[in-house]
Amino acid sequence: MENFLFSLNVVAPLFVLMAAGYFARQIRFVTEDFLSQLNKFVFKFCLPIMLFQDIRLSYEGDFSNTKLIFSSLIGISVVILLSFLIVPLFIKGKAQRGSMIQGIYRSNFLIYGLPLATGMYGHEAIASISMLMGIMIPFYNVAAVIILSIHSETGTHKVTFKRVMYDIITNPLILGCFFGLLGGITNIQFPQFIDKPLAQFAAIAAPLALFVMGGEFKFRSLKNNLFKVICVATARLIIVPVTAMAIFVYMGFRDVDLAVLLSIFATPTAMASYIMAKNMGNDGVLSAQIVVLTTACSSISIFFLIFFLRSWGYL
Repeated sequence: MENFLFSLNVVAPLFVLMAAGYFARQIRFVTEDFLSQLNKFVFKFCLPIMLFQDIRLSYEGDFSNTKLIFSSLIGISVVILLSFLIVPLFIKGKAQRGSMIQGIYRSNFLIYGLPLATGMYGHEAIASISMLMGIMIPFYNVAAVIILSIHSETGTHKVTFKRVMYDIITNPLILGCFFGLLGGITNIQFPQFIDKPLAQFAAIAAPLALFVMGGEFKFRSLKNNLFKVICVATARLIIVPVTAMAIFVYMGFRDVDLAVLLSIFATPTAMASYIMAKNMGNDGVLSAQIVVLTTACSSISIFFLIFFLRSWGYL
């Protein structure tokens, strides 16, 4: 019950923020144009600052746990490859393919995974989490740019090597990760009048993103996407984590390292996937619905994963 309550306490605040955005839109306190502009502000300004701050401040420069690093990268790469091959077999719309592939592989490692792992093992998990954060978040975003560029339905995202490379090096989230790593390596320090506003902008990034996502959520359109959303949620919360945990346990991962891997492979779809999908010509509505449903169901799925892994002595 303690693990269930912990997961619930992580998920519930996210839902409150999304619900606030939804009801603000229903009572016409905010308009579609306002939410659209706020979406761009979060994507191009607040989230990059949040990534910059989180990576810069948590960076410790210890990459000695190569087994954990390569297992994470190879595992996510396999999930991306299989999704890339399987999803187009059943989904005709290009924009929906991109949103679904991203929904399957891209976990909420930053906002959900960090408190999950540290909640189980405290400071002992922080070193591994911060080390992987500087690797996995850029990897997630580079993969997303490539996938979303390939499946974009807008004329501004034609699939060429030059275009994909341009999208990678100009993506605000990737730039935030890059400068965060640079700041961590150089141990750059800012005066308080700069550091404090950076911290404040970083703090509002996630709440604003969730508010916008809730505001743009439409139950009416969920009827058309229900099968797709359920399929992605099943893959994201059951097929991927159960398969991954079985393999990682067989490989000998235990305790802290297994908890860190759990936070990567078992957490719900990242809310950044919705923002990137919408800004890169993919199905933003479908992405938002995937984020909402996986976040709603993750409390139950993660509870059972933790319960069984602990019962069997692996965590």
